[in-house]
Amino acid sequence: MRSAGPIAYRQGCLADVPACLAVWREAVDDYQGRLNEPPLPEEVGPIRRHLAHMITTDPDRFWVAEVPGRDTADGTPRVAGFALATVRDGLWYLAMLFVLPELQGRGVGAALLDRAQAGRDAPPGGPAVPGPDDPLGSGIRTWGMATDTAQPISNGLYARRGMVPRLPIWRLAGEPHRWGAVPTLPASLEAVAFDAIAANGRDGPRRLAGIVDEIDREAIGITHQADHEYLRRDGRAGFLVRERGGRGLGYAYGSPVGRVGPVAAIEPDLLPALLGVAIRQTPILGTVGVWVPSSADAAVRALLDAGLRFDRFPGLICWSRPELPFARYLPINLAMV
Repeated sequence: MRSAGPIAYRQGCLADVPACLAVWREAVDDYQGRLNEPPLPEEVGPIRRHLAHMITTDPDRFWVAEVPGRDTADGTPRVAGFALATVRDGLWYLAMLFVLPELQGRGVGAALLDRAQAGRDAPPGGPAVPGPDDPLGSGIRTWGMATDTAQPISNGLYARRGMVPRLPIWRLAGEPHRWGAVPTLPASLEAVAFDAIAANGRDGPRRLAGIVDEIDREAIGITHQADHEYLRRDGRAGFLVRERGGRGLGYAYGSPVGRVGPVAAIEPDLLPALLGVAIRQTPILGTVGVWVPSSADAAVRALLDAGLRFDRFPGLICWSRPELPFARYLPINLAMV
């Protein structure tokens, strides 16, 4: 595709999701195909729901690039790239940034990143932010994202913005065959379903939100209640692990389709048992999949010993600060903390 005019940029909306998914599929299949990796699966329901959630919470951070003169069937310019970021309690996080292969190398990705970093303050043209450590009065303290190890050019762009690759993150997948490798909770602790806490009186939902926020602040330094609400709407079951009748020490999510996470623990040694809670208490149909940063080494060992395996090449967590929260936290996926 050759552009019939200059690339145009605008804020995106929910109606752009199908076009953005098409860009995502074409871009990922292009570079993974050159690595002899299989194409993406046809089912895009989970990522479509993720996109819609993040656009709803952060509409100012969703930007698309259009190619004038390359109209689609309904007469609108074709979406050629997009960027979407979220802001959670001082953390700016790049969820997705993809550009059609034939337009890569023309500065489209950098221009989209400018606008996603600046949000509503993005100017019509030119750089939006001077650098990743300048909050522009926004209250942002940390800039982060996760990327593929197989994209050195894109990773250089992120590193120049201060989001330096700092930590591998692996997707472990498979069926746990050796349950003893994933420990159960000690007798002094108990697991309680989020739904049971929320349903306990009129004040239940507020009480649950307060408990989860307290764990998140201690484990990862931010709160992201909107994401917790989305996960429960999307069918993931959350479990609080606490001292019997006492304070919360961590939580874990599982789902019937095998997606596990996020998992947060005040003490990192509790992560393997939290994974055990999610896997044992969720009726999983098929294999288990979970993203685990290398710094959560006890969780990595437990899952490998249980029978899961590393699934393809790792991702990279890129962060603007040397301090990382991922010894006590397993993220939802690469697009959401």
